Amino acid sequence: MPPRKSVSERLDSPDFGGPGLFARPKVVNFPERLKERRQAHRREVAIRAVIVVAVIAAIVTLIWGLLFSPLLRLHTDQISVGGTNTWVSESEVANIAYAQQGKSLLLIDTAGMEDKISELPGVTSATAVKHYPHGLDVTVKAEIPAAVLRASDSDYTAVDREGRVLNAVNASVKGIPVIEVKDAKKSLDSKAVKQALQVLGSLDESMRQKITKVEAKTQDSITTTLEDGYTIIWGNSSQMKLKKAVVDTLLSNPDQLEGAKTIDVAAPDKATIK
Repeated sequence: MPPRKSVSERLDSPDFGGPGLFARPKVVNFPERLKERRQAHRREVAIRAVIVVAVIAAIVTLIWGLLFSPLLRLHTDQISVGGTNTWVSESEVANIAYAQQGKSLLLIDTAGMEDKISELPGVTSATAVKHYPHGLDVTVKAEIPAAVLRASDSDYTAVDREGRVLNAVNASVKGIPVIEVKDAKKSLDSKAVKQALQVLGSLDESMRQKITKVEAKTQDSITTTLEDGYTIIWGNSSQMKLKKAVVDTLLSNPDQLEGAKTIDVAAPDKATIK
């Protein structure tokens, strides 16, 4: 007969549930755990703050580098101007571009620059193209004068179709229609002269070079005389596309004129010859 086991031996035996059945439970130290969680939270907040500051610093550095540093700054020696002629001053166009010197290419308003250059007399259009990192190309479309206002044998004033005075330093007026006026400056306020400039400015270069005389007595009686003796009565500057088509058709087929030397297209749908 096996010996009897004591109570403590029975409680610790495998058959009864193993040792420690009535062991003292572990006590959790809540203040310590709370302190650890707070420390972990503070570390997380600090790391996030460092990341935010680093990102902001990187963005500020990038903005400064692109907009305010020498990295993309426009250099005047890398500004090129093309398309000007005797009547459109290259220096005037260049000065508008030079005003942007020292700016980042990203801050330069090329559209605004193009509009400003297009306002120059004789400039019909302008294009400004950035060339990174420091260059700018400006190309203009320059026209020759619509006419020359002659107040005396030595007083010639070249103007475009809008009546704007063009650069006239050492410029030849050969092949440019001449309008006789009493005073060049005052004539630019005349409605008749304004209409004449619109008419002349819309003509093809080949015809303009054949004009030997321009009369602008009234705004509705603009008349040109060609070197071959034909006189064209344009009237005013309205419907010029149709008027030019009628004149070109008649001049290209002289037989239709039957010896007439005057073509009146003031009313182009009822053109007359005489």
